[in-house]
Amino acid sequence: MDGVIVRPATVDEAPAIARIHWDSWVATYTGVFPQQAFVEFSLDKRERMWAREAALNADATRRSQVLVALHGERLLGFASVGPYRVQSFDDPASTADGELRAIYLDPALQRRGIGRLLWAAAAERLRALGFAALRLWVIAGNPAESFYRAMGAQPVGSSTFDSHGVSLREDCYRAALN
Repeated sequence: MDGVIVRPATVDEAPAIARIHWDSWVATYTGVFPQQAFVEFSLDKRERMWAREAALNADATRRSQVLVALHGERLLGFASVGPYRVQSFDDPASTADGELRAIYLDPALQRRGIGRLLWAAAAERLRALGFAALRLWVIAGNPAESFYRAMGAQPVGSSTFDSHGVSLREDCYRAALN
């Protein structure tokens, strides 16, 4: 898609970020997560969360950032990056990695190159912060896993967690940022 720019998010964009997050979750995870997970992580809660995160973008010393992809005034997708949030079972070397904490697109706009633009901007931000690799976690079976592999990420681990009585597996992927 021509004319797409990627830049840091503003607080005013939190409602659009939350809507994309919600719509993507519904499209991807209906039938995977129990309904209670959608109730507890509502659109309203997502809007407040992304407003807090976007407000922190103004802090130049912060090592996390929310990025948005825009075509004119229309928000097409977003990504969130920062230092890797190390899990208790991780290799201690993982502390040197950055993390792609979220990357979501308007479901109607997938497969148009917007995800690649967001990935590239997220990778560049993490490189600028001094990270040599990024990690990301994805629910097993998510169709985006093929995108992550196409971007050079390889599976490096997995974990299971309980969501309202349903056991779900998450896969960790890692990609070099060179």
